Amino acid sequence: MEAHIEDAEKHLGMPVVFAEFGVSSKDPGYNSSYRDTVISSVYNTILNSTKKGGSGAGSLLWQFFPDGTDNMDDGYAIVLSKSPSTSSIIQLQSTRLALFNSLCNTKCNWGCKKKKLLNKILYHDEL
Repeated sequence: MEAHIEDAEKHLGMPVVFAEFGVSSKDPGYNSSYRDTVISSVYNTILNSTKKGGSGAGSLLWQFFPDGTDNMDDGYAIVLSKSPSTSSIIQLQSTRLALFNSLCNTKCNWGCKKKKLLNKILYHDEL
């Protein structure tokens, strides 16, 4: 991920969105803790890029399902009501990026006066 972000910053001058990532419950040894670790790792990489004004721009998990559609699950489905720990991780990332985007513009690169407030909010594990 970091190599893609670096290439986008240095050579392309474009944002990077990491899409269709996840962990299959059908894989041997799967557990929700491992899935949460993978998702958190992706989110932290993107957040660290955003913090320094880099090209890491966002992510799209594969896949969210509403309750009652389990028959369509290929192993990657996340049903938020059945996955509270994963739901919390997703909500926290969304909140962190929304706060950053609402308080700083793209040229800010964390040099704005709101840096201390953002650092306090963005790196606090509970909101």
